[in-house]
Amino acid sequence: MDVRSILAALSCTGLMFTLACSGERHKSREFGAGISPEAIKANLEFLADDALEGRRTGTRGHELAARYMAAQFAAVGLKGGMPGGSYYQKVPFRRTEILPEATSMALSGGGKTTRLKYGIDFLLLDAHQAAQGSVSAPVVFVGYGVSAPELNYDDYAGLDVKGKIVAMLYFEAPTKFPGPVRGYYMNDDVKRETAAAHGAAGILQVLTPELQKKFPWQAMQRELAIGFNSMRWLDGRGRVHGLDARLGPGPALNRSAAEALFEGEKHGLAEIFAASAKGEPPRFATTKTATVRYKSRHTPVESANVVAVLEGADPTLRSEYVVFSTHIDHLGIGPVVDGDAIYNGALDNASGCAAMLEIARAFSQMPARPRRSVMFVAVTGEEQGLLGSDYFASNSPVPIEKVVANINFDGTVPYVPSLRDVIAHGSAHSSLGRTAAQAAGESGFEISPDPFPDEGMFVRTDHYSFVTQGVPALYLDLGFKSSEPGVDVPKVRKQWLVTVYHSPKDDVSQKFDYPTGARFARFAGLLGYKVATETERPKWNEGDFFGKRFGRNSGK
Repeated sequence: MDVRSILAALSCTGLMFTLACSGERHKSREFGAGISPEAIKANLEFLADDALEGRRTGTRGHELAARYMAAQFAAVGLKGGMPGGSYYQKVPFRRTEILPEATSMALSGGGKTTRLKYGIDFLLLDAHQAAQGSVSAPVVFVGYGVSAPELNYDDYAGLDVKGKIVAMLYFEAPTKFPGPVRGYYMNDDVKRETAAAHGAAGILQVLTPELQKKFPWQAMQRELAIGFNSMRWLDGRGRVHGLDARLGPGPALNRSAAEALFEGEKHGLAEIFAASAKGEPPRFATTKTATVRYKSRHTPVESANVVAVLEGADPTLRSEYVVFSTHIDHLGIGPVVDGDAIYNGALDNASGCAAMLEIARAFSQMPARPRRSVMFVAVTGEEQGLLGSDYFASNSPVPIEKVVANINFDGTVPYVPSLRDVIAHGSAHSSLGRTAAQAAGESGFEISPDPFPDEGMFVRTDHYSFVTQGVPALYLDLGFKSSEPGVDVPKVRKQWLVTVYHSPKDDVSQKFDYPTGARFARFAGLLGYKVATETERPKWNEGDFFGKRFGRNSGK
């Protein structure tokens, strides 16, 4: 047995700790030194090309992108990570298309009936359980729709909602909740589960003015027209995953519909919005009855996650996995904007796929493999609601308790020059935060805190699918600081979100900073390399909300 084998077999104690760990530090300094801006650019430009037609889940363009990812993984020597050595985890979906002419909503009360128009006054979400249906019941307003006993908060306290339709503020939660915890309770699926548990027959989603500033009604119309939120994955019995069958679809109400709902009630819409801004919305039974009828078209769709693996070197730890994830899909072909109908998704998220391929190449070229195995998962269905990652984490090809960490990224090549900081969403929840800080420093980045903790980013990206399975996870993001004087990064980012995000303008014509993108890829890869070489697996922090709620894989 040579010295390297002896060091791999011994734990880091005493002199061996000094020798082995100094060796790992030397390797970590070398990791990813050859990550190429030119390679990232080439991969991004192919994946965001018009020929791939926006890579919408279940389309030819997405399949081409998936095959490209698999071919690139094979080219650097990574094996397929699925049983039998396949690179493809096929995900069964149900796509739902609402038929507007057969979909209606009415509000009745006080001798008056107001009929609402689909697309103008309301939009229908999550009509995946049945192709058609109806619900008619009195409406109870439940504020945020949150029940959090551990925080001594319950919007349902004292209200009888059994058999009723509950109206709630969409994607909102008490402002006094800690940021990531607030994000958990803002989640639509959590709110639906809470409503079903209280016996509600349906829900109505009321959009606040603050939300509509960030996400105007026209943007919601456009995304639903493209097919956003139009899918759910199916389990082995062909059942829709993630939707409680006791609840019908949940209409989202435009301002016009919300005004009609609260007209003549003891609390008007303006009063509700003002109280919500202070964190104290009223909760009360309205005098209205809502009736919703709908028809939809259900279509089976299949799309693939791409899974590749590099086997670890340690005979004991190679059965444990560090999982990198990013999403392949975007929005496909949609409404024309300035003469262009292809939603290329260059930043979102051809850039993340390009970074993953370079990270995989860096791992494959290391003179010695890390101790743990490393898995690369390019997921489908992210734009449909984190569906591909949720399917993977729920149907992992390796026991989920053997997944020690997930490192996720999405949008990795900045359109702002010379960024000098990164954000590691989730760093406050587990020991991964310390490792991320080390990797950032070695990659020439500062670590910045989440600048918008109330936006719920911790529950809005693919890493959260792993969190809900008990796996410590991070979402790595570009920061807000530039080394170039006079660059107002928050202003530029806000402008990009308004004019480019989820539109055909997110294409390769943007001026991307590929060298900084390569440095970001090195940071992400180095973080994973450190986790894959350390003896101790990551742990949830003591008393952490997410660790306590989901942490069967807490490392304890």
